[in-house]
Amino acid sequence: MKKSIGMALLWVGFFSVCTAQPPEEPFTFSELNLRPTAPNRYRLAHPFEIISGPDDFLYITERIGRIVRVSQTTGVRQVILNHTGSTFVTITRNGSGVATSIGQDGMMGMALHPNFGKGLGQDFIYLAYTYSAGQLRISRFTFTTTPTPALGSELVLIQGIPANNDHSSGRLIIGADNLLYYSCGDLGYNQFGNRCNEVRSQKLPTNAQILASNYSLYAGKTLRLELTGAIPASNPLFAGVRSHIYSIGHRNAQGLVAQKDPTDGTVYPVPTPGGVLYNSEHGPRTDDEINIIQSGRNYGWPYVSGYLDNLNYQYVIWATSPNCASTPYNENTIPAGALVRQETDSALANFQPPISTLYTVCTPLPLSVCDAGGTNWMRYPTIAPASIDFYAVRTGSAIPNWYPSLLVPTLRRGVLYRYKLNTTMDGFDTDSLPYFRTTNRYRDMAISTDGRRIYLITDSIGSTSGPSGTGTSALANPGAIMEYTYAGTALSLRRDPGTIRRAASPDTKIFPNPASDFLQVTLDKSDFIKPVTYRLLDISGRELKRATVSETRFQIDMRYLQPGIYILKVRNAADVEFINEKIILR
Repeated sequence: MKKSIGMALLWVGFFSVCTAQPPEEPFTFSELNLRPTAPNRYRLAHPFEIISGPDDFLYITERIGRIVRVSQTTGVRQVILNHTGSTFVTITRNGSGVATSIGQDGMMGMALHPNFGKGLGQDFIYLAYTYSAGQLRISRFTFTTTPTPALGSELVLIQGIPANNDHSSGRLIIGADNLLYYSCGDLGYNQFGNRCNEVRSQKLPTNAQILASNYSLYAGKTLRLELTGAIPASNPLFAGVRSHIYSIGHRNAQGLVAQKDPTDGTVYPVPTPGGVLYNSEHGPRTDDEINIIQSGRNYGWPYVSGYLDNLNYQYVIWATSPNCASTPYNENTIPAGALVRQETDSALANFQPPISTLYTVCTPLPLSVCDAGGTNWMRYPTIAPASIDFYAVRTGSAIPNWYPSLLVPTLRRGVLYRYKLNTTMDGFDTDSLPYFRTTNRYRDMAISTDGRRIYLITDSIGSTSGPSGTGTSALANPGAIMEYTYAGTALSLRRDPGTIRRAASPDTKIFPNPASDFLQVTLDKSDFIKPVTYRLLDISGRELKRATVSETRFQIDMRYLQPGIYILKVRNAADVEFINEKIILR
């Protein structure tokens, strides 16, 4: 199936707290797994991870215990590892087999060695998978192409990491420091069938436990490992103990990505030695998060969800209720005798708030304030971020103005959200922009090397744990590889023939973008050879506004223009064009 979206992008109506208009970048769509060149068109079986390799193949994990390799050109699939065993639904083998309930366990995170495909004898693929009930290992496999493409020679790096049928998290990446990072979830404790288990995200292992390879308290943590599985000597100390733990206080961080340099794919060495590490994390019906993960920091869960603000969330500790086991779980009920903690009741050392929550609305507790009936102790403004990626392409065929952005696919809404990062990579210049609305659950995404193609894999079923979801039949494209290809050109950003131009100073600012009533422009002194002349064009190149100004700060009235996409060009008195920027008007 293939259709053109044209100049209007598929879009979803957004939350009332966000008013972003639909982006207008043109994309075409196809379902790669159903491409005519792919014999025996197929559906993925509960996919979890997708990576765009340097060889123009997609590498995908399927929770049932398979790794598949898919041509980005033809859609042809090759199974390169099969640890599925004899049954499709429940596998409980030890050894090299994969144990999965087809909930939130099984074959999960994957990372390619930085030298993969370079002919250096390091064609290694790292995999995280559950090998028995509640137990996960990280292994290194060797990829070979003869006689057929396959993974083999498994080397177990670490095992005994806690996992569960809920909130295993499971993302695995290699950072700029050539170390493995793994997101370990809180196992779904304090909710549904796990309601009588107290969350361990703040509990820390002893030195004796680490020496005995007892990693049961790794739940709710970000882990950092050598490529051998050893504990890095630079890992932080928690309660005087150095372990694989890099940060604590996480709930269900299904997204993990490192900032990438746009020129060579490496990671900038600031603001931390390993580069900026981002995660996306599920909140409890409120306060989904985007975080910058830093060594030794505490991200608050379960005492804090989102910001330390006493909004929407309080920690109801089901395990402290004398009747926990006999009380049916209800998110809107506080069981008799249960201890309740407000966010400000806890003093957390090294607490690190998120750079954004998605999305906090409502007013402070007590209960009656946030719900007219007085019983609902949490609100629902969540998108269920399933992953996170960094758009690192800014030249050649890149999508204009996307670098640098974080891209977040979601489960609950079936939308990809784009967040434009600021110049210091620690916050956002604009509100989120929604893309590719479909009736699906987007599990993970990958970006082609040239930046023109976005790949999204979809869940096979409508729900993977207790939270509400849609039925399998209701999903538009279950188990699919959704390929969105940027169909635009640089015409809307074209330079006038013969124009002398240079890049603007990083201190020259244009904001907000997306714009609303007014667009603000602040020029750095190095750009300001007065007077300067600005021109505002529509995407066809038609000039709508022109003015000459002699101030370093000025604004452009956008109130009488239609929502859409515009181009701002600014040149100085030396006739040098130093701004040529796409502006979205909402």
